[in-house]
Amino acid sequence: MTVNIELENAEDFPFIKELLEKLKGVKSVSVQEDEEFYEDGTPKWFIERLADYADRLEEKDMISEEEFFSNARKKACELYSRK
Repeated sequence: MTVNIELENAEDFPFIKELLEKLKGVKSVSVQEDEEFYEDGTPKWFIERLADYADRLEEKDMISEEEFFSNARKKACELYSRK
């Protein structure tokens, strides 16, 4: 069985680690750096990198809404016409 414990006070970790290591059958106690998440479960680092990418986009890298839907309609026609 794997158990994850999230501590708000990092100063408690040495005590908790020592306590866990004394329990019979505990194989390892490891530390994973805090990875912050949004409420929907998305890691904050992902959104930060996505925002950086969006900041680097230029007008030439984008298509208009009309082009997008035109391409979508073409692709839908291709998929439905195959049998």
